[in-house]
Amino acid sequence: MAIDVDTPEGKAFKNLARMLHERRTGRAGGRIWDLESTKTSDLRPGLDLLHDYRRGDPPLSKVHAGWKPYVRQFVRTGRLNIADLLICSTRNRMDLRDFRTSAADDELGDAEARKIMRASGLTIVATDVHDYFLSYGDGYTMTTPPAKSGEPAIITAEDPRFTITADDPVTGRPKYGYKAFRDDWDSADLAYVFFPGGVVRRAIKKGRTTFTTGTFRFDKSGWEWDDTYGSNGSQTMPGGRFPIVHFENERGVGEFEEHLDTLNRINDKIFNEWWISKIQAFRQRAVKNLPDTDEATGEEIDYTDMFTASPDEMWQVPGDVEFWESTAIDVGPIVTSIQKDLERLAAAKSQPLHTITPDAANGSAEGASLMREEHLYKVGNRIARVNPRWAETMSLAFAFQGDSERADVTQIEGIWGPIQRYSLEAQADFLSKVGDKLPLEAIWTDILQYAPAEVPNLRTLRGRDLLFAARQAALAAPPAPPAPAAGQ
Repeated sequence: MAIDVDTPEGKAFKNLARMLHERRTGRAGGRIWDLESTKTSDLRPGLDLLHDYRRGDPPLSKVHAGWKPYVRQFVRTGRLNIADLLICSTRNRMDLRDFRTSAADDELGDAEARKIMRASGLTIVATDVHDYFLSYGDGYTMTTPPAKSGEPAIITAEDPRFTITADDPVTGRPKYGYKAFRDDWDSADLAYVFFPGGVVRRAIKKGRTTFTTGTFRFDKSGWEWDDTYGSNGSQTMPGGRFPIVHFENERGVGEFEEHLDTLNRINDKIFNEWWISKIQAFRQRAVKNLPDTDEATGEEIDYTDMFTASPDEMWQVPGDVEFWESTAIDVGPIVTSIQKDLERLAAAKSQPLHTITPDAANGSAEGASLMREEHLYKVGNRIARVNPRWAETMSLAFAFQGDSERADVTQIEGIWGPIQRYSLEAQADFLSKVGDKLPLEAIWTDILQYAPAEVPNLRTLRGRDLLFAARQAALAAPPAPPAPAAGQ
């Protein structure tokens, strides 16, 4: 059935498709976000542009039109993927390990939650969600109900370049949702539209794609509601729950989104350093006082192939001839300037400097400690932002499985790995000072930094060691003296 954009469902489909397109391209209301714009705009750079920076392919510097065939390949080599360093150094410390729920009387995590995590590969899913969240300012999870009774719900990470939600301005929770992608197998564009009350409809457009250079743009012609999807063309999530959870970063922006000018400046200086060094590989040379004609014959002298640079060449010139060679340009100030820009960027992002420039590893221990401390605070802030959203995600998974007791979102808490990893030397030092004052489980999780899920196995291994030690002690003990006979 063709989509009527004048109906409430058709209007929602159209508006969500437009929102996704404009979010990807950086457009809104006829305006477009532009790196070269001189105006202050409330528009954000499009996700496609941020994606280019994230994968190390930012826009190339503009060059003269006539130089493009010769210079463009060199401009590409002057780029450093700093955005990736900014994201990974934070993302790698956001280690989601387990969940506690109201039904599990165990501080070490809920075994049922662990089943869902294993079925969904949540270790990787969480990494992807955090990557989207940090890179683009938004990330999404989608929870799919079990296909059969007794099977776990499946949690997936959704790319914000293909997924978007319209959030309730009062609660901040998604009211409508939209996910679009190209199905190359069936040569069709597909879009899933999520409505209040957990209703889901699927739209399809066969044949020519509406994805232009990777960006989905709504074109109402050819789109139809897929009446074969679910019952009467729609499905309803169990309990009427909305299956998408929106993760939003601080101020709703990505980690490097507000620093694109700095990234461009650093890349431009790196290119200048590389280009100056390249063009100086062969210095400019000149010869002074060369005669134009041969004094003996009076004929004009052709110097075209005379001064060939070769190991077996010998040049013979008049005595008053002088050779001149240009001096090299010192690229040291450019290298220093690049280093200073990296330091400013690290300070602006509370980033340990050694994560984006290895030379900083030789800096003072106190300075490195201060920068690492600020970075740890930032990681803690990001974990605090995503933790409630992971609780909502697990609540959906339990609700879709029919486990209403564990689905209580107020009783779900994520268990995270340590933000800072201790060295073996630091762990040994802690144990020597406080090891006899803490419970054994606290030593395992807080000092030795084992995951809570590993504690039961550690208990078993510890029990075996104690039993073995007791048996060895019993075998090594001297035999007891015989008891005296009766009457003696």
